[in-house]
Amino acid sequence: MRVWQIGCCLMFVGSLAAEGIPTQVLVRAVSRDAKIIGSGVGGARITIRDAASGEVLAEGLQEGGTGETERIMVAPRVRGETVYDTEGAAGFLATLELERPTVVEIVAEGPLGTPQSTQRASKTMLLIPGKDVLGDGVLLEIHGFTVTLLQPEAEEFRAGQRLEVRATTRMT
Repeated sequence: MRVWQIGCCLMFVGSLAAEGIPTQVLVRAVSRDAKIIGSGVGGARITIRDAASGEVLAEGLQEGGTGETERIMVAPRVRGETVYDTEGAAGFLATLELERPTVVEIVAEGPLGTPQSTQRASKTMLLIPGKDVLGDGVLLEIHGFTVTLLQPEAEEFRAGQRLEVRATTRMT
């Protein structure tokens, strides 16, 4: 129990630690120098863990659109300006019940629609109970392109054999 002395009166406040304080955290996995990893490429798996204990505090899928092309890819950026937080933009919103300031590890894996191109990015940060992280949120950058092999099928060639390779490449 916390006890605060205010003037001549004593004020007793029950422990907030037992209850936890709702704290919202918005996470967005974005492709390096490109847009948000959206549902069109399978989205991204997001996990938030207590860095000290390893306990999973929240997990789920980032789903939605890739954001506004003009704002993300073309327009010059001004410090503090919102870039990714637009209507329909993909993200994963978690509400954590934090009992104390907590160092968390946030992990994004994606794009999930192309397992051969799935990559992982993470960030460690301090979260304060009741101090939401919204707007653009926590940005995790996934590097690379999505490459899909079209030809040959794996069973169609042997080691040392000359072959033609066809693939499609697109931004993640």
